[in-house]
Amino acid sequence: MTTARRGLAVLAAALLGACVPYPGALPDGGGSSAPTPESSFGAISGAFPGLDAGAADQQSLHFDVKAYGSDVAAAVSSSAEQDYQNIMTDTGLYSFQPKGLYHIVIYGSQDEYRKKTGQPDWSAGVCVGNAIYTWVSPRLSGVLAHEMTHLIWFEFMGGSLSPQQRWVNEGLAVYEESKAANRGNELFAALLPGLRAAPLPMDQIENLAPNTERAYDASLWYAQAESMVRFLIERGGRIGFAQFLTALRDGQTFDQAVSAGFPGQWRALADYYADWKRSLS
Repeated sequence: MTTARRGLAVLAAALLGACVPYPGALPDGGGSSAPTPESSFGAISGAFPGLDAGAADQQSLHFDVKAYGSDVAAAVSSSAEQDYQNIMTDTGLYSFQPKGLYHIVIYGSQDEYRKKTGQPDWSAGVCVGNAIYTWVSPRLSGVLAHEMTHLIWFEFMGGSLSPQQRWVNEGLAVYEESKAANRGNELFAALLPGLRAAPLPMDQIENLAPNTERAYDASLWYAQAESMVRFLIERGGRIGFAQFLTALRDGQTFDQAVSAGFPGQWRALADYYADWKRSLS
């Protein structure tokens, strides 16, 4: 575990890293990113209040972090940069260049987070524009990686996320969260026997996504989405995954995107899905 990870691990409190992305202007005087489809995420308007007076501000290559205490801000900044590099490596999006700094606001407690964002008890992070709002907890490393994946997705994809693409978006976010928190497959360990015995059909993965991420660690849909994305990246290859995402961004169908990203491996989505199912046994 790196120094930054150890610094985050000693921070305090507890909550699972679920995310609620919202559209809108970037808080704290920044610009804005493309909006998230309201039909998918139940959009709200306005920005959340920032930290109280005296908070520290730490800027790095890709992030502007605000937190209570320079040590916390520095640890979060270092960890976020590490997460960013991991996401770029896993997705193969080496040429992707964000338009500006991503903003990260770290509230001091769950109570402050809830009061200032109005999020439900189960939420540990929320995206607005190109900013992440979260709070100090033992799961902070995983939460940041999860939320950051969503921010990068929306900027790379031009603000687009169709309902059928949600399994890729969420599966990738949970995959990165698991890696950042050093949890591997542990997050869904209790669900793996059921997943191996009766995986959800592809049409249900594409069309029956949960409405929220509440208790997503107990959801077979999330377990399967993470497993399917893991297979795409680790079996299909990271460069191929980048070409797959690029094809989806450019409006190609899933069949076309699979063929473009993984030629010689899978001709269409059904071929990939069948191969993934065989890998469970």
